Amino acid sequence: MRQPETDIQMAMANFTEDEIKVLIPIITFILGFIVSRFTMSKKERKDYESSLFATSIKLLEEQDKAFNEFSESLFSYANKKEAPNLNDFFSIATKGQLYFSKLSMSCDAIISGKLDKDSVKNTFTPKVKECVERSLPDFYDTLKRISIANKLEYNGELRKENYESLYVVYEKYCIQE
Repeated sequence: MRQPETDIQMAMANFTEDEIKVLIPIITFILGFIVSRFTMSKKERKDYESSLFATSIKLLEEQDKAFNEFSESLFSYANKKEAPNLNDFFSIATKGQLYFSKLSMSCDAIISGKLDKDSVKNTFTPKVKECVERSLPDFYDTLKRISIANKLEYNGELRKENYESLYVVYEKYCIQE
């Protein structure tokens, strides 16, 4: 009893041996081309990792600059001999929001996988943890204290939805530590 032929066997039966010798390299080339588009060479992987690291450095530099300005503003406020004034309030508010904005952009990059994994683990997540647990609550408390001292109406409060990406990274990377 003869076995039924498969589709491939039937298709191959229609080709001569010479045609098969020509088709095999063509099919191999096409398959190789397609597979190479979905995988990276060692050099391409290294280039990709380098670009992730470069992005990490760029974001970290921007973040550090904003943090230094924010820290200077807080230092100036903390070492003031006279009562805090409206300039202190606006300086801390604007520089603080800039810092938290830069940190949020870093968190967006973490969420989208655009940063080096070691940088995320060793550099960014400790900053996010510090920010969520300490810096953000202290920021709003400081602004409230200055507004009270200056008899300003200030209704600012820490809302998780205003810092969504910070909290996403915090919950994903920092809580289990």
